[in-house]
Amino acid sequence: MVALAAAGMLLLSSCSSTGSAASGAIEPSGGPVELAACDAVEVGAVTRCENFYDDYWPAISEQMDALYETAKQADGGRLVIWDWYELSPDVIAEFNEVYPDLKIETRGLTYNLSSAIISAKATGSRNTDVISGSLVSAATMTDEGYWADVDWTAFGVPKEFFTIGAPEMLPDSVNGSLMQVNTDKVAEAPATLDGLLDPQYEGKVSVASYNANVFAGYGMDKGEEAMTGLIGDLKSSGNLQVLEDQDSPLSSGDVPIALGQTLFNPNPSLSVSPYEDAGVFAQFSGVNVDAKNPAGGMLWSLWNAYNPDWLELRMTDERFSTTQVPFPGLPTSLFDSATGLMQTNSSALLTGLAGGAITETVDTRDDWIAMINAADAALNG
Repeated sequence: MVALAAAGMLLLSSCSSTGSAASGAIEPSGGPVELAACDAVEVGAVTRCENFYDDYWPAISEQMDALYETAKQADGGRLVIWDWYELSPDVIAEFNEVYPDLKIETRGLTYNLSSAIISAKATGSRNTDVISGSLVSAATMTDEGYWADVDWTAFGVPKEFFTIGAPEMLPDSVNGSLMQVNTDKVAEAPATLDGLLDPQYEGKVSVASYNANVFAGYGMDKGEEAMTGLIGDLKSSGNLQVLEDQDSPLSSGDVPIALGQTLFNPNPSLSVSPYEDAGVFAQFSGVNVDAKNPAGGMLWSLWNAYNPDWLELRMTDERFSTTQVPFPGLPTSLFDSATGLMQTNSSALLTGLAGGAITETVDTRDDWIAMINAADAALNG
């Protein structure tokens, strides 16, 4: 959900302002890391470095040790992380097993995340050290100058990871539009959104009112008029229902196809698949320009995005199986280790990405925002 916020969130002020640098600007220990050559494999719009854990991670890990020593001294070792949802105690425990002297304070703010960060800076309150989101959902944070100027490549992160987002935005995961299907009722979903117009799907497809972004990739490829026309036809045909609770009728089979993102329901009858012109949104994290513990913010961002032990848990332990899939720039072996829901979700998203899904980039961000808003008006108007 954090990547794909409702259109209303996108209409927050985008007036540009210049923030001051995060307190205690951090430089790499011993100077910038000399980057290895990436053993590159193209996965759609993402460049995968198959040698990441052999040739990049050791240097990154060394830099993280130095960041930890700095973070322990900043703000009494306090690390504040605000996100869409607050971090679970289990996640915090995994971080503290490696970095025990940092005390994490977390809040879950959903749609109020950006406004809470802006308000904290305006009032001088203790702000989050970490900011995160997709290019679309973090548009306000970007335009208001909240991403601290961090050169992640100087800390060892491959330069190939920064072809989609801005240099200060560390890519940490990916999410995107998928069809969720109850295979007890429907053998498989159609390969296109147009395929949902078939009379056999009357009353069998749902979308949430806040999820108009599932149509935006179609609009980016075929144009706004074609997209809004498709939404109108799906609604008028009776094939598409707008439901706030898609999960229950999907799980029961009453409405066996749901347009959404990754699955979070372990019901074995449910599958998920990409479709033509689906949108893919890279997720990013970084340091808040108003951070009181910027070293801690960097440390958390790198650990959460790339630490192999942590990611192995996310890929194999249902307690940590989030709706977001690790960044596809990481090696194939990481994704091959996935089990359960993470295997289902990562396989679908990576198949879509490799198959030509429409990927949001920093250059197309505003076009995506406009298309999402147009889709929202067609769906909910």
